[in-house]
Amino acid sequence: MNKAILLGHVGADPQEYTFANGAKIASFSLATSRRYKDGSGNIVEQTSWHKVKFTGEQADKIMRIVKKSACVQVDGSIRYDTFTNKEGVEVHTTSIQGETIRIIAFPKRETTEGAKEEKEATEEE
Repeated sequence: MNKAILLGHVGADPQEYTFANGAKIASFSLATSRRYKDGSGNIVEQTSWHKVKFTGEQADKIMRIVKKSACVQVDGSIRYDTFTNKEGVEVHTTSIQGETIRIIAFPKRETTEGAKEEKEATEEE
């Protein structure tokens, strides 16, 4: 079984990619943190960054409701890909293929438009 559940903060507004066949991908970076005590008893916080991708109708939803700084829970699977870049070098990547997303907290908004988006997103869940 390949299952990943991440809870973290969105690092930047999502980016959308549309392919020639009409398929869409929405991707964003997600920061997760863990705290632990080091050998001296000091509390250390370690942040990891994950690339998260959603496809199809989910990509449309991501583009509408996910914004930088939102706290989200992503359920999905770990994906390993390999491609050759423009310089002819083979590149290995790791990402999370999102299946579901849950908004835990929205970033602060200055306008009533932001509140409207938050209400719509909550209704979509």
